[in-house]
Amino acid sequence: MVKSFLTPTGKDKSNLFVNKSLNTGESTDLTVNVVTGVPKRQDRFGYQNINSGKVYNLSFCFPYLSDYRNGKWNYHPYYDAGENRNSAVSNFHVSFFAPKSYKVAASGQSTTKNGKTTITANNMREVAIAASNKFKVDHAYANGVRINDYYLASKNSKQYNKLALMTAQDSFHIFTKKIGKYPYKEIDITEGLLGKDTGGMEYPGLIMIDASDFLQKKHPLDRYNELTEDVSHEVGHQWFYGTVGSDEYMEPWLDEGLTNLLENGVYDLTYTKSKAYCAKLMHSKFYTRKNVKRANKILKENANQFINKNKKANYINYPVNNPPKGVDTEDMAYELGMDFPAVLKVAMGENKFFDALHDYYQTYYLKQATTQDFLNIIRKYDNSKKVNNVINKFIDPKYLSE
Repeated sequence: MVKSFLTPTGKDKSNLFVNKSLNTGESTDLTVNVVTGVPKRQDRFGYQNINSGKVYNLSFCFPYLSDYRNGKWNYHPYYDAGENRNSAVSNFHVSFFAPKSYKVAASGQSTTKNGKTTITANNMREVAIAASNKFKVDHAYANGVRINDYYLASKNSKQYNKLALMTAQDSFHIFTKKIGKYPYKEIDITEGLLGKDTGGMEYPGLIMIDASDFLQKKHPLDRYNELTEDVSHEVGHQWFYGTVGSDEYMEPWLDEGLTNLLENGVYDLTYTKSKAYCAKLMHSKFYTRKNVKRANKILKENANQFINKNKKANYINYPVNNPPKGVDTEDMAYELGMDFPAVLKVAMGENKFFDALHDYYQTYYLKQATTQDFLNIIRKYDNSKKVNNVINKFIDPKYLSE
């Protein structure tokens, strides 16, 4: 054991020193003791009083090792409206203690006995935990993956649980077929309160879903549709962020944009049992195979119109703290970030585009990628003038990094 010192240099960043030099390839053990309070807050980190019990969301409260690349440590400050993560995969072994009445959901695989939960999370970028003495648990399977739904009892919990599991199943089926195999044996879905305008939050092997409306006696019927969008989106992050890592602070579009494409441009544009059940709950007759086909046609026509225009789109490959002038950071990452691959899909043709996306996924499977890496794969499959014109409309070469 090497003696270490933790020296605070700010709210988020700390430097760790060892008492001897390490040569390339050498390793050592470091011990860091961290103590933090858990705020009462509707958030990805915080606890809430629900149904005469408590729900603890524990994430962004554990130490992260900064990414070391190109001879320097890449540190980003905490960003409450988004993410600052850029981590390589690691193996985590965690012992978590809670009262026996608590059910514990966590990244990786876990077992609980006498209040002690033992968590093994191999080849993951981080560990997140949600615990509650009011959780109920149900599960389903998709593509050999166990889907565990940790939900809260309410008047609407039966519909919530069924729709959440169905959406996760459909998403796994579609994304596995289109992109590639999910690397882990299970995934946990947890219900809680995440605050205004936050539908969900993603971690490797675990997703948090805001279900504040479902805990009320009455809720808007369109909340069922929002649930399918939230679950599908956060499941999509298992492919882009969880499996293919990227710098979420410097290039937020690379995980949010591609994940938004999976949600809106793949899941939504495929006729599924979950969306059909959602339409039934909403008393809507609009969701039909014919209308899904029509939506695909309209979006393709819109993309072709954009391709044929000389008008330039806004750039998307900017950091969260410096979006292009006049562009909201969220729009840059999510909406414009989705528009870019959606237009590429039409410019390249669907088969060629998904072949490229599958290659990108396999090439950077459990690794970290950049916008330049993504472009290299795209151009490997289609380096035509049309495709490069699309790239030039969305990507600012000044912000490309290796």
